[in-house]
Amino acid sequence: MSYKKLLIDNTVCSRRFHVTFDDEATPQTKVEIKCPYCDITVFTADNHPPVNLVREENLIKTSSLGDELVNVCAFEDKLSQKTIPQLAGKDAHVYPKAVPSSSHK
Repeated sequence: MSYKKLLIDNTVCSRRFHVTFDDEATPQTKVEIKCPYCDITVFTADNHPPVNLVREENLIKTSSLGDELVNVCAFEDKLSQKTIPQLAGKDAHVYPKAVPSSSHK
């Protein structure tokens, strides 16, 4: 068993995802990891061993980026939509220019 770790950095929301897998495990047809905050796919692979999101953290050093980069984020400020009347029903994406077109309202 050989434990492997990938660092995946989202340069939009400054998050780092630590993804691990056993490179000797039986490959699955498709594996993927989604962001726990906005549900975008941060890692996907075909015919790859099962992967696990073991840690996520704020990305504090952008001079030393991870193995893979993600440049989309669909995080929404749902609390403000509920608590500020003039924002009800309006787009509350924190990074609107980095939202995939299929999930943008």
